[in-house]
Amino acid sequence: MFDVLGITFYGYGFLIGLGIWVAMEIAIANRGEVKKEVLEKIMTWAVVGGVIGARIYHVVDYWGRYYSTNLNKILYFWEGGLGIWGALGGGVLGVLLFCYFNKLKFLKFFDILVVGMPLAQVIGRVGNYINGEIVGKNGEPLFAYEGVLNLVLFGLLWKISRKQRKTGFVFGMYLVGYGVIRAVLENLRPTESVWKISGVPMAIIFSLAAVLIGGYLIFQRKQS
Repeated sequence: MFDVLGITFYGYGFLIGLGIWVAMEIAIANRGEVKKEVLEKIMTWAVVGGVIGARIYHVVDYWGRYYSTNLNKILYFWEGGLGIWGALGGGVLGVLLFCYFNKLKFLKFFDILVVGMPLAQVIGRVGNYINGEIVGKNGEPLFAYEGVLNLVLFGLLWKISRKQRKTGFVFGMYLVGYGVIRAVLENLRPTESVWKISGVPMAIIFSLAAVLIGGYLIFQRKQS
């Protein structure tokens, strides 16, 4: 937390905002023939949906351990507490709604938007470091591991996005890439502190679902 001209900034919230801005700038630079004003509107819907979804995911995850007795803290997302799968789900829903209302095909926008997401996630993990979050069972710096792997994923997505690909291919690569990263690292996190269904952490369930959906998109694009 720091002050500038009497305004208080929370380190985590600042870095999340910076990550979103970086991802948006990359999307604009990588938009191809898509009009900038259309993409900016879509990104607004994606960001709003993403922030809401990320916070809902986190609050549900920590409801019994914290928020059920601290209702006043539910909206304080700038202090920490955003779930990436909730962010992705909310962002996807925001884009789908915008495209539905404006009669636009959505997959090409997902291809554009996800290229910068791994880099935004790297910046977000710095915020986790500041808050002392995302560490392993034995104190492993999982935020750093994920940050490095996300940098590799960003490089891969950037490279394939510069080539002519079938619509949906880049989005599929992101889902598979990050799904694998998260599923592997999730096994190193303290199992007693995560949201589970039938003993399986929800983060792993969402990760595997992302891999399946992404794999389907990649397979379909290669077959067509």
